[in-house]
Amino acid sequence: MLPERQREGDPERLASVDDTEVGTQAASPHALAEAPAAGRTTASTDILEPKPSAWATASVRPVPTAGEALDRSDLPRMRMFHLFGATAPLGAIALSLLIGGDRLARMLFWAGIGLLVLCNVGLVWLASKPERWKTVPVGVLWIIATIGATSALYYFGPFSAVVMVQMLGIVFIALGRSQWTARSVAGICIGGHVALAVPIIAGWIDDVGVLTSIVAGRDQLVLAEMLIVGFLLSGYALGRWARHTSATALAELQSAMRVIGDQQQALSEHKDDVARQNRVNEGRWTGQAMGSYRLGLVLGRGAMGEVYEAASPDGRSAAVKLLNARSTGSTSLVERFHREMAVAGRLESPHIVKVYEISPVEAPVPYIAMERLHGTDLATRLRTENRLPSDEIVLMIDQVARGLEVARLAGVVHRDLKPHNIFLHEGSIWKILDFGVSKLMDSEGTLTGEGIVGTPQYMAPEQASGGQVTHLADVYALGAIAYRCLTGRTPFKGKDLNELVYQVVHTPPMRPSLLGRVPTNVEDVLALAMAKDPRRRFPSALAFAQAFVTARRGRPVSIDPPPNAWT
Repeated sequence: MLPERQREGDPERLASVDDTEVGTQAASPHALAEAPAAGRTTASTDILEPKPSAWATASVRPVPTAGEALDRSDLPRMRMFHLFGATAPLGAIALSLLIGGDRLARMLFWAGIGLLVLCNVGLVWLASKPERWKTVPVGVLWIIATIGATSALYYFGPFSAVVMVQMLGIVFIALGRSQWTARSVAGICIGGHVALAVPIIAGWIDDVGVLTSIVAGRDQLVLAEMLIVGFLLSGYALGRWARHTSATALAELQSAMRVIGDQQQALSEHKDDVARQNRVNEGRWTGQAMGSYRLGLVLGRGAMGEVYEAASPDGRSAAVKLLNARSTGSTSLVERFHREMAVAGRLESPHIVKVYEISPVEAPVPYIAMERLHGTDLATRLRTENRLPSDEIVLMIDQVARGLEVARLAGVVHRDLKPHNIFLHEGSIWKILDFGVSKLMDSEGTLTGEGIVGTPQYMAPEQASGGQVTHLADVYALGAIAYRCLTGRTPFKGKDLNELVYQVVHTPPMRPSLLGRVPTNVEDVLALAMAKDPRRRFPSALAFAQAFVTARRGRPVSIDPPPNAWT
């Protein structure tokens, strides 16, 4: 296998792709250069602030967990139940005026029912807005209401159908999230019933209930009490089981949706791979000598030109990149090509692709000869595996950061770091490719002339908005690549360029733990690396890599992640 720039054309350079996932035309420097005038200034590389569409807003909505989804369903259910609880007891009071009964029992019933109504009014108010529905006040009101409702047992009789009202309340509260509230309500109902029924069965007190049990024998009452307690316990167990079953079903559905999303991501990237391979063929320079190398087949085509396989007279293989004819028509571009290639050629690191030869000024076509790599790039790996194993992610980030540190010390910014530009050579060494689109810090112009250099999916917000680009942009890009490797998704996706760039500049990405098993300390490290404000990021890619490795090993990392880093 060969590196991206040595094998095929970059998928971000394709003329048109109708997919909206990762690796589409919207993610290419070519697309940035050809964006409508409404989305950029007319004479520079600055991109004006685009407006979000409804599609872009919908695509970044946070995905609720199974528990959160159940909590949302609790509110309308509880609101209706408490409306019933606030009005139905008034009918029971009116009924008690007609049927009479023991005077003391009826007075206690009225007092308890009044307390029940007041608590249900308060619960209706709490259920009217999600931010009001808090565990402690809701639990307290439920407990007080349950104590008030217990008075109905004394008035109607503990062996009457009023027990079904308690059963209904236990089932409803058991369906909620709070276990201590459900257990408290069930305990009060069961304890209150036993406390009243046992003295009646033992003959210590009389059953003064409207629906009295005096016609039943003691054995019958004992059996009835056992059945009632069993039913109340069953109501609690049924409610908890129903909630657990619903939460499990929702969690499985969310897991299936993540799998579908991962498959769509892989399919999109596979389409790009097929499109690139269809462009591989012989070039106009095949068989010609270029400096010390004789050129073979075209390995890839990009915005700047073609990459050929090549060999020197002594048998050393190489990959030779030629600047295309249209580009060579610009004297300033050729000069910039030589200047920046010379800088890239001085970057000495086992994790940066080695430069063998740079064309002299009098060469018919500007070229650069680089080492020939054997293996696969990260983009290809992610198309087949979608996520990398934890140990490989740690190794990749550490080695890439070491290469970026060499560039930082030399004053060079890569500006287009992405999975296509990270290559696993011979199965053990990660190398950074294509410093050809890099720009000396604080220098003027870019290799693409009118276009901003970079790929929006991994582009830092300050780069996407046309601001000053420093090494911190490469820190952001490495963080975005780590996000992709951990979650199986790119941080952002958009229907078109404007939506994508808007999200990069203004919208936080989805929390990684919603897309995969990502520990909180690793999330915090990613949040700092991908901070919208470059001043909040790690000072270097190497510092980010060290923090990432520490977090992945489960050790504490002393960092302060920015607020609202995730949706």
